[in-house]
Amino acid sequence: MRVLILSKNGNGASMAYKLSKEGHTVDMWCDDPHYKDALKGYVGRPNSWRPLLPAADLVICDMVGFSKYAELFQRMGKPILCCNPIADILELDRKRGEEAFHRLGINTPPSQDFKSVEDAAKLKWVNETGYVVKGSGNIDTGKTYLCATEELYQWALTTMKDATDVVVQELIPKEGSVEVSTEGWFNGIDFIHPFNHTFEEKHYLPGDIGKMTGCAGNVVIPLEKPSKLCRDTVMRFKPILAKAGYRGPIDVNCIVTKDKVYALELTCRFGYDALEALMTGLNEPVGSFLFDVATGIKKSMDIRYDFLIAVRVSRDPYPYAKPYEIKEPDKGMPICGLTDLDLKFTYLSDVYKEPGSNQMLYAASDGVVLRATAFGRSVKEAQHRVYKICKNIKAIDIAYANDIGDRVDKDIALLREWGWL
Repeated sequence: MRVLILSKNGNGASMAYKLSKEGHTVDMWCDDPHYKDALKGYVGRPNSWRPLLPAADLVICDMVGFSKYAELFQRMGKPILCCNPIADILELDRKRGEEAFHRLGINTPPSQDFKSVEDAAKLKWVNETGYVVKGSGNIDTGKTYLCATEELYQWALTTMKDATDVVVQELIPKEGSVEVSTEGWFNGIDFIHPFNHTFEEKHYLPGDIGKMTGCAGNVVIPLEKPSKLCRDTVMRFKPILAKAGYRGPIDVNCIVTKDKVYALELTCRFGYDALEALMTGLNEPVGSFLFDVATGIKKSMDIRYDFLIAVRVSRDPYPYAKPYEIKEPDKGMPICGLTDLDLKFTYLSDVYKEPGSNQMLYAASDGVVLRATAFGRSVKEAQHRVYKICKNIKAIDIAYANDIGDRVDKDIALLREWGWL
């Protein structure tokens, strides 16, 4: 199968690598030129995707924002994933995304909508816990900040000068709550069995300190039957997704308390490490799975009902700077130490290899070198396996969070006690 992946900045690299290892011909086009070396030597890295479109059997967009090409792909009869104008609106337009939650009867934290950054600066500070401020307008201005003080809030607004709208939500206290995502896969008509619950870590340092990365790793739990949390969140989107003809993953990030679930945001893309965790649990080829979802015939996935884990392994600049801020990118540093068994559970990203060589070299695109994955009958078993892979890596200044999965058993116990699982 010939697979064409359109990427903003390399989020689909792990998937591209996995598909190439299954024997598919994969081309990954990246909009950001700083990612020109990522996966070179493993997959095709074209300068333009249009000449490759006629021969493609499957088109995947790894990020929202590509829906302007959806009509072209459909006109050419191409099976597509994650390329849908409604999905773009639900994720990129914060206000309309929140309105969709409300129309479907899904709670969100108490919030206020502002037409400009200047209006948002006039917020009356009454919630002692603080506020979450989210910029809207496009991918680059869609930043999210958790602000515990008014001073931090006012500073966060200074970074959102180009935002067309600002959504400000009350911050839900961490004590007495659980953050968890519910993920489903949609085939254009209905959801694919099973759903998954994902527990995500967003810092490289334990205790929620250090730079917030967006994702440092995930634990994914496939569900043999939809939970109450599924029914009260992601499953309610079925009418909207069916009307839009959306095909691909959909994720609703939530804060759950004893009595309520608060939806924080919805995503329809391949941007999180839950994808790699899910792939390592599949008992069927990833390429066949994705193609069957895109063509609308997939109804269930063959997956192991274990704890699935993914750990993001990086080096500078991730997560501390953008690629264009690097003065000495250290391109070409060898990534050593991984055994053949390790590589079966490793999804490469910011690496490349020279022609005729099997040596993995650091590409210096953004620093997300790879994702290590594993499965286990318990969280501890999955952790033991994945961190064994991480410890085998020999490279300079490699970094990864060492607590992925530590909170999962406690969080699951609370969700079961409260009746959500």
